[in-house]
Amino acid sequence: MSCAIIVHGTISSGKTRACLELSERARAKGIPVGGILSPRVYQDEELVGYDGVDLASGNTFPLARLRAMVDGPDWFVYGSLIYAFSVPGFECANNILIRSAETLSLSSVIFVDEFGRLEKEGFGIYSGASRVAEKLRSGGVAVFACRTDLVDVVEALTRGKAQAIFRFEPDNLEALWCTVLKYIGSAE
Repeated sequence: MSCAIIVHGTISSGKTRACLELSERARAKGIPVGGILSPRVYQDEELVGYDGVDLASGNTFPLARLRAMVDGPDWFVYGSLIYAFSVPGFECANNILIRSAETLSLSSVIFVDEFGRLEKEGFGIYSGASRVAEKLRSGGVAVFACRTDLVDVVEALTRGKAQAIFRFEPDNLEALWCTVLKYIGSAE
């Protein structure tokens, strides 16, 4: 069986924190974990961007920084967003998601954090997120983090691929965890 779990909320609602907690619980139970998380980066207590973290290796790489902090061909801007985005960072993130999708099994979990405005337009980690969604046809659990206004977009991405789709807010951690266990447990 397969399921897509959509962890949604506003900015700073704890989506990444909930995904981190789920990944740590899964690892502690011996459940294979893959994908990426996108924790905030602070400098002198000011939010300056987001990094990507490869959940398989623990490697960290820059994804976004305030526009004023970066310049050059390795960074791009999108619309009026306050961040510039790392070309190599998004290449790395997509490669991690694609590699994770190839190893997705009935007894593993992949995290896609965060599906945002760039991804809605087909940029950012869209190609990796799409591959993860496609591989749900074969089973496994994928956890997608997004803002609440993008839940319908993530549902559309996973519809017809995952056998079940669930929406959770990040403060509903116990229900999230029980859902992961139910779908991983169905593989045993």
